[in-house]
Amino acid sequence: MAVSADSRAETGRTEHRMDVSLTGRLEPLGPRAAGERIMIRNLSSHGARVISGRPWQENDHVNLSETVGNYHLDAQVVYCERLADNRYAVGLKFEPDAASHAGTTSHSYW
Repeated sequence: MAVSADSRAETGRTEHRMDVSLTGRLEPLGPRAAGERIMIRNLSSHGARVISGRPWQENDHVNLSETVGNYHLDAQVVYCERLADNRYAVGLKFEPDAASHAGTTSHSYW
């Protein structure tokens, strides 16, 4: 889905964001970190918006991955908003070197 110039001006974003509905996995970086299955709602080359069952802290460093395949990206949490249904909308900004961590065998939509 294309993003109009008007909606780009409203959000302050200049890059194209693709509306998607993909299942993924979000895990905090670090030892013994417990991750969770999430829904990816939109995606750009700079970040993503995902729907999570738990809150995340701003500035947390996380790993976003496919549920199947080896593709993953390191990211930073830039916001976490509680939704009406006790889920959370989480904004992620991909780390600058995130592409270097991508797996080589993947059927990714990213």
